[in-house]
Amino acid sequence: MMRAFWLTVLLVLTWSSSATALPLDAERGRLAVLDLDFAAAHRILDGGDSPDVVIERARLAIYEGHCDEAQTLLERPDLEDDDTLNLLFAVAKGCARATAGTVVMKDEKAGVWVRFQDDEDRALFPLLVKTATEARAALTNDLGASLPNPVKIDLVRDQFALAAHTGLPEEAAQTTGTVAVAKWGRVIMISPRATEDGYPWADTLAHELTHLVVSMATRDRAPLWLQEGVAKRQEVRWRPLTRFDDVPSPDAVAWEGIEAGIALPLTGLGPSIAMLPSPEQATVAFAEVASFVRYWVKENGEQALPKLLVAIKELPRDGKVADAIKEVSGTSFADWEKRWRAHLAATTPKAPAELSPTQALPASGLIAAKKRRLAQLLQSREHHHAAQTQVEGARELFPRDASLRCMHAVSLRGLGRETDAAAALGTKDDILRPTGRWWSMHDFFELGKGDPQARSLAVGREPYNPPVACQELAWGELPEDRVMRILCQAARRVPRE
Repeated sequence: MMRAFWLTVLLVLTWSSSATALPLDAERGRLAVLDLDFAAAHRILDGGDSPDVVIERARLAIYEGHCDEAQTLLERPDLEDDDTLNLLFAVAKGCARATAGTVVMKDEKAGVWVRFQDDEDRALFPLLVKTATEARAALTNDLGASLPNPVKIDLVRDQFALAAHTGLPEEAAQTTGTVAVAKWGRVIMISPRATEDGYPWADTLAHELTHLVVSMATRDRAPLWLQEGVAKRQEVRWRPLTRFDDVPSPDAVAWEGIEAGIALPLTGLGPSIAMLPSPEQATVAFAEVASFVRYWVKENGEQALPKLLVAIKELPRDGKVADAIKEVSGTSFADWEKRWRAHLAATTPKAPAELSPTQALPASGLIAAKKRRLAQLLQSREHHHAAQTQVEGARELFPRDASLRCMHAVSLRGLGRETDAAAALGTKDDILRPTGRWWSMHDFFELGKGDPQARSLAVGREPYNPPVACQELAWGELPEDRVMRILCQAARRVPRE
C-alpha cells in the first residue's frame, strides 16, 4: 500500500585518476589513500609542506576520520582556491562539526570501528560488527578484494549530519530519501531510529561496504553504473537469500522505467544517484544498474567481476573503462547495453502494481492510508476492537500488505485472540514483501517452524521498534540473549523520532 524509497549510494565528487597530473609525492600519496593503505600514505606524505602534499595530507586525515586536523591543514592561506580544495574544506568543516562529542567504539579482533553521533545507538554496535564481518567475507569471496582493518562506520542522527559528513547536498538527500553514503574511506549511515519504520540498515551496510571495496580495488575509477550495480548485487549476498529479495525484480523496475521514459542511459546517471530529481527516478536508476550487472555477470561468469576490477585498476592514465570491459568480455560496453535492453524487451518483466515506482497509487490507497493511521491511533490507546474494524477495511483493499497484516494481528492479540492473530498475519505466500515487524511476529508465532533467519531479518530493518527489539515480549520482560536485551532496553528507553 505504502511505498518507501531508501537510497544507499556512492558519492562521486572527487577527481578521477585521469585528472591533471600532480607532483610525484602528492600523486603517490593520493593513490595510497585511494588504496586505503594509510600506513603507506603517511610514509609518503608526513612532513611534506608543498600545497599539493598538504591537500593530500588533508584528504588522508578525512579518510581516517580526523576532521579537525584536515580543517586546520586546509586553512593555510597559500593553498590554491579550486574545486578540490573547496570540497575537501566543506567536508572537513562539516564533519568536524558533526563529530563533536561523538562516541567511538572498536572491536579490534573483528577490525570494526564505529563512531556514534547519538550515544543511545551504541546498542547497535554488536550487530553492526556482525554484519560488517559477514559482509566483508562475502566481498572477499565474490570480488577478490578485502577491506583493510579497521572498517570505519559513522552512524549519524539525520540527513543534515549525513550531508555534513559527505558533501552531498542536504536537499538532494531529502529529495531522494538517501540514508547512507560510502565516501572518504568509510560508511556514513543514518540511525534506523531516525525513520518511522526503520530501514534495511544491515543490507545497507553491506551495500556501502561494497562501494568501499570497488573504490579501493579500482582506485576510484569504476564508473557509477558499475559501482551501484555491483553494490546492489552484493547487498544481500552476505546472508542467506529470501524469496523476497527479488521483489520487485530489478529487471521489472528497469523495464517499467524504460517504457515510462524515465530511465537514463547507464553512462548518464550523473555524479550520484542521490542527486537525481526524484525518488522514483532514483529507484529506476538503481534497478537499471542492478539489472545490467546481473545480466553481464550471467553472460560472462562469476569471475568476470573480479577480473574487471583488476583491469580497471591497471588501465593506463588515459585509458577508458570501456577498454577494460572489452578486454575482459570480448565485447564493447555499448554492445552490452544494447544486448541488455533487447533482453528486457524480449522478456518484458512486470512489477507488482503496489511496488511499481512508475504507477501512481489508486484512489483506494488514500482510503487505506487513512484507515491505517486511524487504526494506529486506536491501537496506541489500546482500543483494539475499533482498531480491528479499521484495519480490516484497509486489508480488504490491500490484502498482501505486510504492515496491515501486522496491525491486524496486533489488534487480535490485544483482544486475546492469539490463534486468529497468527492467521491474520499470514505466511510468506500471503504477502508481497515483509516488514521488520512482520518477520518478528512470524518468528513469535513460529510460523516458520525452524526459520532462524526471521529474527535477524526483523532486527535488520526495525531494531528500534520495541516489539521487534524485545522479540514480541510483554512490557517488562526482556530477551534472554544479552545483545538483544540491551537493544530492547534502548528501544524502550528512547522512542524513535
